[in-house]
Amino acid sequence: MNNRQIIIFITFISKFIRMKFMFLPFVMMLTILASCKKDTVIPTPPTSVTVFRDHGLDVGWDWSGSNRIAYSAKGTDAYYDIHLVNPDGTNDVCLTCDHPLLPNRHIACPYWHPSGKWIMMVVEKASHPGSSTDALPGFGAYCDIWMMSTDATKAYKLVDIPNDYDHGVIAPRFSPDGKHIAWTDRKLAPDVLSATQTLGYWTIKMADFAFTAPDSIPVVSNIRTFEPGGSAFYECYGFSPDGGKLIFCSSINQVSAWDEHIYTIDTAGNNLTKLTETDYNEHAFYKPDGSKIVWMTNTQATKGGTDWWMMNPDGSNKTRLTFFNEPDNAQYAGNAVWAGLGCFSPQGNRFIGGRQLSLVTQEGEIVMVVIL
Repeated sequence: MNNRQIIIFITFISKFIRMKFMFLPFVMMLTILASCKKDTVIPTPPTSVTVFRDHGLDVGWDWSGSNRIAYSAKGTDAYYDIHLVNPDGTNDVCLTCDHPLLPNRHIACPYWHPSGKWIMMVVEKASHPGSSTDALPGFGAYCDIWMMSTDATKAYKLVDIPNDYDHGVIAPRFSPDGKHIAWTDRKLAPDVLSATQTLGYWTIKMADFAFTAPDSIPVVSNIRTFEPGGSAFYECYGFSPDGGKLIFCSSINQVSAWDEHIYTIDTAGNNLTKLTETDYNEHAFYKPDGSKIVWMTNTQATKGGTDWWMMNPDGSNKTRLTFFNEPDNAQYAGNAVWAGLGCFSPQGNRFIGGRQLSLVTQEGEIVMVVIL
């Protein structure tokens, strides 16, 4: 290497070192800012979450005094059945397994009668033209509404749904006084070529409910149909604790069936009130005192799933409760999951809910969420 080459080499190294140190403060500043940003996006969840059952989906909590939980889970026969269990996980009894009064296919969506002596449920028909996959909890085709005593001695079909693919049923619910029931009833099958009918067109049904004396046979009468926004996807979650409203999600006036929001109407089908304005929203349920509503949404969910949020009954004061879809959070589930239907304890300080692991197979687990 001659003298000229040596001088050029030394000059290059000198400039490189000066540039490196010139940019070093800038790099350090970016590192500090990135660290600060990371710290601010990992909030402490206002809840604690534990897995209650490794497999299951639909849940209900008795508010009448027994404090028992009803949930549905798939058995070794690949069909869902309804179990009763204590909140601590003990005394788990299958209410419907191989029961002679039932069709013994998919049996799910349990909901307690206010007396605590009966459970309403969705039951797959014994015989139908389609697959049992269509009758999975949440799909609802080829199913009817049944009711069973909690001592498993009596079972009655309450509502017989037409046995074709256009029809189905989701989530029957009792009113707080036990004098009415509400459910979601399909009127047209899903059409994947239609943006608004991708999930089918559904309606909200409400009816009177009573027991005939002296044999205590349940009777459903005076069925009404509500479609407050015309043909759309509706999914009703039942009554407000005072019995005056129905709460549901719907794709009313949206370009896609997946653009769903939480609404309420009164029990005459009037006074439509929209509680959410953005993103995808479903699965709403009240605290026992009516002071709060929990629902699921994909708002701020970075992994593509959904989490539970809580708001006031008028839609104000929205607060995130869980962080299942945030990789940097302690509640991260490890992959995208979808918060499902839930039910509060009688005290209102915790709720139990299904957490879906797949929207295709409807497989899920059940978690207990304590509000801190």
